[in-house]
Amino acid sequence: MKPPLVLDTCALIAGLLKPHGASGLLVDAFFHDQLKLAWTGDIIAEYGEVMGRAEFGIELRERVAVVLKLRSSGVRVTPLPVPEADWPDVNDLPFVAAALATESKIIVTLNPRDFAPAPGFGILILTPGEALKKLRAGEF
Repeated sequence: MKPPLVLDTCALIAGLLKPHGASGLLVDAFFHDQLKLAWTGDIIAEYGEVMGRAEFGIELRERVAVVLKLRSSGVRVTPLPVPEADWPDVNDLPFVAAALATESKIIVTLNPRDFAPAPGFGILILTPGEALKKLRAGEF
């Protein structure tokens, strides 16, 4: 199995709400063991909090399924310290810390600008569409 990647919350939510879009196909690949996701306690906590927001209407069983799947077949990583930089959104730093701890050092997000300094630290930032192309090409 290829090394895991980190899925930003916005990509997860988009995947749950629009199962036929690129994010949805990535989430589906994860549920069918075709894609490994890295996680930390902070990432699961954020996923849970955002999935639970009424505005998204994500059912409890679906939220529980995501968390259980992550815990059972995702890859738990110990987050590494995040280098000092002009990070646009400090709430995204748990995803950077997790990506630094993975072999692939990949974050999939709908908001690449939130991770603007990341490439300087060896992290590859991909949109869901870019990640889906790489998955289909067998790159991960």
